[in-house]
Amino acid sequence: MTPSRTDWIWIRHASVQGQEARYFGHLDVNAEAVHPGIAAALTRRLPAAAVWVGSPLVRARMAAMALREGVDPIAIPDFIEQDYGLWQGRSHNDVYAANRTLDWMNPSGIRPPEGESFADVCVRVAGAIERLSEHYAGHSIIALGHQTTVRAAIAHALGLTPATAMRVDVAPLSMSRLTRRLVNGEVQWSVGGLNIEFGVS
Repeated sequence: MTPSRTDWIWIRHASVQGQEARYFGHLDVNAEAVHPGIAAALTRRLPAAAVWVGSPLVRARMAAMALREGVDPIAIPDFIEQDYGLWQGRSHNDVYAANRTLDWMNPSGIRPPEGESFADVCVRVAGAIERLSEHYAGHSIIALGHQTTVRAAIAHALGLTPATAMRVDVAPLSMSRLTRRLVNGEVQWSVGGLNIEFGVS
């Protein structure tokens, strides 16, 4: 019998070293070190057996290594952060000041010069999720991603538009649990938790 269930555990990497209020995008910058207490609390919620995947950027891989020693996540190019093109490395305030005429009330559709929009991210992330769900059907998948990729995964599971998905908060080192089931040949998603944060006790 073909396995019908795939569990997804999405984890956003830790805060980027330096200033969060920048468009880092595809820049391969380091993240802050993961506090051991947070790593321990998060790890206790992870399945012992799982397929580890994630963004190829170092900040996502750093999170994986902090959570499980020796793990080597499969790099999934479609799970990379949004490509901010010519905005990468610039502060949010500087970009806004130089582009006031853009539709900032609907940022999901804004495509930076030589980059991609959040709506574009939703398309590529959804495609990768479906491919991996079929390939690893019956398994748990731990995915290390970025704010935009986790939001895109949530949008795919809940059928949200990109504009609506941007209202979902995705904190650094938070966990979101999504389950994909195949019921009578139809894909059904359920949510076990969104943006679960782990403090230090």
